Amino acid sequence: MVTHRLRLVRPAIAASVLLLATLSVVPLSAQPSPSSLQPSPSLPAQWLTAPVTLDGKLNEPVWRTAPVATNFVQRVPRDGSAASQRSEVRIAYDADALYVGVRNFDSAPDSIAQQLGRRDADDLYADWFYVGFDSYGDKRTAFVFGVNPRGVLSDSYTTNDSFENDDESWDAVWNVVARIDSVGWTAEFRIPLSQLRYDVLNGVGAVRPWGLNFSRVIARHGEESFWSPTPANAPGFVSRFGSLVGLDSLRPPSRTEFIPYIRTQLEAQPEGVRNRFVPGQKLAGALGGDARIKLPQSLTLTATINPDFGQVEADPAVVNLSAFEVFFQERRPFFLENADGFGFGTTRTINDNDPPRFFYSRRVGRAPQRQPGGDSVEAVRITTQTPIVGAVKLSGTTPSGWQVGVLNAVTAHEHADVLRRNGQVVREAVEPRSNYHVSRVRRLLRGGNTGVGGFLSDTRRSLGDSVLAIRLPTSATVGGVDWEHAWNNRMYAVSGVWSGSSVTGSREVVQRLQTANYRAFQRPDADHVEFDPTRTRLTGHFGALSVAKLAGQRVLGSLTYEETSPGFEVNDLGFQVRSDVRSLSSALRYRNPFQNRWSREWGASVFQTLGQNFDGERIETRTSVLADATFLNFWSASYRLSYSPETFNDRLLRGGPLALRPTQTLHSLQVESDGRRTLILSANVQQTSDPTGRLTQSASVELDWRPLPQARIRVGPSLESGRTTDQYVQAVSDTLARTTFGRRYVFANVQQREARLNTRVDWTFSPWLSLQLFLQPFASSGEFSRYKEFTTPREFAFAEYGRDRGRFLPTTGSGIAIDPDSDGPARPFVVPMQDFTVRALRGNAVVRWEYRPGSSLFFVWTQQREAELEAANFDIANQVGRAFADPGRHVFLIKYSRWIGR
Repeated sequence: MVTHRLRLVRPAIAASVLLLATLSVVPLSAQPSPSSLQPSPSLPAQWLTAPVTLDGKLNEPVWRTAPVATNFVQRVPRDGSAASQRSEVRIAYDADALYVGVRNFDSAPDSIAQQLGRRDADDLYADWFYVGFDSYGDKRTAFVFGVNPRGVLSDSYTTNDSFENDDESWDAVWNVVARIDSVGWTAEFRIPLSQLRYDVLNGVGAVRPWGLNFSRVIARHGEESFWSPTPANAPGFVSRFGSLVGLDSLRPPSRTEFIPYIRTQLEAQPEGVRNRFVPGQKLAGALGGDARIKLPQSLTLTATINPDFGQVEADPAVVNLSAFEVFFQERRPFFLENADGFGFGTTRTINDNDPPRFFYSRRVGRAPQRQPGGDSVEAVRITTQTPIVGAVKLSGTTPSGWQVGVLNAVTAHEHADVLRRNGQVVREAVEPRSNYHVSRVRRLLRGGNTGVGGFLSDTRRSLGDSVLAIRLPTSATVGGVDWEHAWNNRMYAVSGVWSGSSVTGSREVVQRLQTANYRAFQRPDADHVEFDPTRTRLTGHFGALSVAKLAGQRVLGSLTYEETSPGFEVNDLGFQVRSDVRSLSSALRYRNPFQNRWSREWGASVFQTLGQNFDGERIETRTSVLADATFLNFWSASYRLSYSPETFNDRLLRGGPLALRPTQTLHSLQVESDGRRTLILSANVQQTSDPTGRLTQSASVELDWRPLPQARIRVGPSLESGRTTDQYVQAVSDTLARTTFGRRYVFANVQQREARLNTRVDWTFSPWLSLQLFLQPFASSGEFSRYKEFTTPREFAFAEYGRDRGRFLPTTGSGIAIDPDSDGPARPFVVPMQDFTVRALRGNAVVRWEYRPGSSLFFVWTQQREAELEAANFDIANQVGRAFADPGRHVFLIKYSRWIGR
């Protein structure tokens, strides 16, 4: 044990010393310092005395008399140089809204990029203009509004003073009109004050200073410039804003907004799944809505009743042969809005080791966690999503620097109707009434350079004496604190997290948690954990500490320590795939953000992660090298090489003894063509291999074709082929298997192929009316062979049945009978047939009409087709094609919503 600890600690210390030494020798004179920064610009807003007609013409008197912002400075490609084209911006306001008038001059107006697209489609090939308001005045958060020359809207909520913390799911209710003319293009914004967060103290005129910045993107040049300079080699984003002054006549914003909706849908089921409970067609409807109330101290209360997620795109089809849950992205608007305000558990770092996600909102309203089944069941009627009875959310940043995020949701007690083969119909509980609560509070100090915060999540279930009591915890609570301190104009930062968890439930529930593969308390050779069948509570902790250099002209780096104790558990309201691990992760990145003779920018990075479990066994060592560049012709490429030497694997046997993890090598290459062209190509190839014969190869291509300004077609085929030599199949109890602690661990080789074709068609009739088509056929096939038995703990050693030991017996049915010692005293056992072919089709068509700002009408058609075969068919292309002919489930939906506010 001590030997392995030393093997981990020595390279960890070496990595730490190397990183800190490298960062310390960078000349500080080459880095921007607070004293060398130019003063931030200031722009007065003008009070409106006459109304503004929102037409983009800028012919009202205010656009001639209001103070002007100009002299933009490039961020890319020539950092610090004057913008290549002149821009002029003015701001006015009245009792209800802010108005922004923009004149973007262009020496080649016929070359202005002006592709149409849906709202927030920032990957369009188009010029853009953005305005950002730090109405909190905290130098960390901003509301950003943007438009392209065809009037496509973009809005986002930026947090943590960073470009990377940009929440594009935030949708405000506002409007803008843009026009192209002979000297460039113009834009006229109207942003209701109700969409911003600010306080007016002691009546009119007492308003904290607002941060303000403008930016312009000229697509054909790859140029981005800012009114208040935001250098590419300097830290921060919102903290570099200029000032908006002259708001003396500002009044408090409107306090209430309502968005009711009505939905109706027709669902058609394929003939094969119809039964007494599932009719061929079903018509249903729903009513509900959201309410937003502005509270004092810049806080907002959002409540929802019977929230509707009917138009959400389906999750992609996957085949999961591992013991770990698959993570799916959140797509529901209520949970996406202000999601960053609930973020907790990560530090300011460039490289970490996949820490737990403390709030995974898809736990709320997920599919029922109990699925009735068995030989006696003929049919089941069960909901696909647990209804959310109601939810409420409080969020915002107070004038004194408190960031607040509180969410509480209640889901319904759900039953399933079960038809048994004897004709009896019974109702069985499948999901209890549950209350989910998340609180996130943070205090900002020193102008936002220091922050201290706390987090609490709590899940409570009304289980009673139902069958659910042996399946689900009664309560699960996670609490923690985090902190961050930055200095030298936020170039350097040190940050940390500490949290604890407590889960309470029946003995059966806690037994399941102890034996889960990401925990494995039952491991027979583990000295630091012990399975206790009498426990009714499980507790643990997670901690992390990082020191990082997050900005600078050339060199960035970070060093992060993390540990997750064996008993730590967040999966009731979070997402976690590993416990019992300590790791040290480092990163060193060299970048050149300046254009030279061969590239617009390039960089190279080295990442290293070293990990061990709480018993001191080395379970992870990984070193990666990444190089990337964007060339003068706007093509880009990146290459990654990752190498992992031999370590131990304490999860391979899913609760069994330690095994050896063989050396592994990964190569990856990604190339993308010039994004300014009508046809754009991006391609990615990757290969992972090890000396045991395990090999995974994947290739994907995406063609992005923009034949017309209003049309976009994306086709992305991908293919993956793999050969696995250590696929876990099952464990069989046998007292004669003394070397492996009384169990035989059966494995197999697997040959697998998988293909999918992602197709998206977007036709945008106007910034307010669009049609989107999505189609994803998918097929996966796997063939199991060379069944074998794990033989030697702490090694990667197997004995193949029929060759190295044992024999196969004749059998009937769908299983494989194995005699593990050829007529010896060991009992034969049966391994179920594992070969499979799965094909699926996901698709939808969505017409979205925003008939007035904040109010929408949706027409949606979705389809899902699935088929499973108990045999391997490697004609994947044919299987993808046949997915179109499989019986499908169709849903036709109409949804109407209306925004009520001002």
